Amino acid sequence: MRNKSFLTLLEQLVMILVFALAAALCLQVFVFAHRTVQRHEQRDRAVLEAQNAAEAMKCGWWEYFPESGATPSEDGTYVLLYDEEWQPTREAATYILTAAPLETGSPYLWKAEVSVRTAAGDVLISLPVAGQQEAANG
Repeated sequence: MRNKSFLTLLEQLVMILVFALAAALCLQVFVFAHRTVQRHEQRDRAVLEAQNAAEAMKCGWWEYFPESGATPSEDGTYVLLYDEEWQPTREAATYILTAAPLETGSPYLWKAEVSVRTAAGDVLISLPVAGQQEAANG
């Protein structure tokens, strides 16, 4: 009789161990899925912000960036800082949008690189932008 209860107890312990291992694996899968969703949400929002900046540059980028709180550096690069809710900020940034002009070799064409990265330096998106400048009246 005692032998049967020991085997029953051992069987229940093995079932609990198997259940605990399965639960641990499921938990790891859920954590991985959550991180993946967060990464994709970051990238989607970064693409949206980069596209907005690129389209604004095509329509007159010098007006878009100062309204958003950015000022150009000496080489004409604009930097926009965003908090974790993707609101423009002037304080500690979670995301950084950079719009850097590139040399084209033509007075009637312009090129720039719009990129969004995290504060840790991970590049989320990088878009090339190009356009045509109006000829100067003269």
